[in-house]
Amino acid sequence: MIVKRNKNQNVARITLVIGLCLSIVSLPQLYDVWIRKETKGVSLVTWSFFAVQAAIFAWFAIRHRELPLILTYIPLFIVETAIVIGVLFNG
Repeated sequence: MIVKRNKNQNVARITLVIGLCLSIVSLPQLYDVWIRKETKGVSLVTWSFFAVQAAIFAWFAIRHRELPLILTYIPLFIVETAIVIGVLFNG
C-alpha cells in the first residue's frame, strides 16, 4: 500500500508541474497579443478550441475533485481565454 501511495503522489506532483508549465509556455503568446498588440500568425480558431478544451477539463477536474488537474486547467483556461479576447480586440 505504501508503494502505491508514493507512486500516486509522484504522478500527482508530475501532473501539477507539467500543468503549470502549460500555462507558462502560453505566456509569450499572451504578451505578444496584449502588450505588443501583434496578432499576426495567431489562430483564433486554435486558441478558442484550446480554451474550450481547458474549460471542459477544468469542469471535469472540479467534479472529480482532482486538485492537480484543477490547478492545471483553470489557469490554462484563463490564459487561453485572455489570448482569444486579445486576438478579438487587437486583431
